[in-house]
Amino acid sequence: MDLYELLFNSAANASESSNSAIPWYKKAKAVCKSYSAKTRGQYGVHHKVYLILLKGVDGEKPGYALYVGQTGLTPEERFQRHKNGVQCSDVVRKHGKHLLPDLYKHLNPMSYEESKKLEADIFQALLKAGVPVHGGH
Repeated sequence: MDLYELLFNSAANASESSNSAIPWYKKAKAVCKSYSAKTRGQYGVHHKVYLILLKGVDGEKPGYALYVGQTGLTPEERFQRHKNGVQCSDVVRKHGKHLLPDLYKHLNPMSYEESKKLEADIFQALLKAGVPVHGGH
């Protein structure tokens, strides 16, 4: 069961509209799965693209959104740095809830150059698809 199903089920169990969980998650997953990394798994590459679920963004409830980033660390280490305020994005420090490996694990690892490009490309594709998104620099 992936994160969307967990959130969907918890919303349904709370007698909320099934659309109120994360209505754009399946669209975001399709966008991310449409990308691949040409340098994935090549010798010496270690950069990664990662996506984080944000909650309470812009004061909205539940206010779910995504953050797209890239790192030379593991996504878990990078997420902890955001949460600890080390070289962080304020939106992740304040609103970051979970990494979403279902959206990025098929891409990693890759070269630095490709991680920078995919971070920006995925950000733009999510934006174009109507998914609320932050990061992507």
